[in-house]
Amino acid sequence: MTSTCDTSVLIPALLPWHVAHVAAREAVSAVTSVPAHVLVESFSVLTRLPVGHRISAASAAEALDRLAWTAVSLPPPAHRELIRRASEAGVSGGAIYDGLIGATAQHHGLRLLTRDARARRTYDALSVGYTLV
Repeated sequence: MTSTCDTSVLIPALLPWHVAHVAAREAVSAVTSVPAHVLVESFSVLTRLPVGHRISAASAAEALDRLAWTAVSLPPPAHRELIRRASEAGVSGGAIYDGLIGATAQHHGLRLLTRDARARRTYDALSVGYTLV
């Protein structure tokens, strides 16, 4: 099964100073596609890091553009299904965004690489295949 990643893996893969850079970089070496939401979320994170680590919007856009990955998304009709499944599984609040990333990976037959132990509850609730990095 081909893999993709969430923001918790992409950010350290892009930032050489990050403590998890080597592991994340190695994990994404075979990634060929990424949920579009992860790209947007990563742009947000990169441009709001603490002073000293924050990068400019232009640099963040350039770093994300350099990724030779196809952006994939959940088809519009599947969003309602995700909301239904999430509500039945007890997923609510901001965890729905983890659900969106997981459902996108699931829809495209991708195994999700994550460092986000907190999101495991959502991924498990929605039966998303994932690997902790």
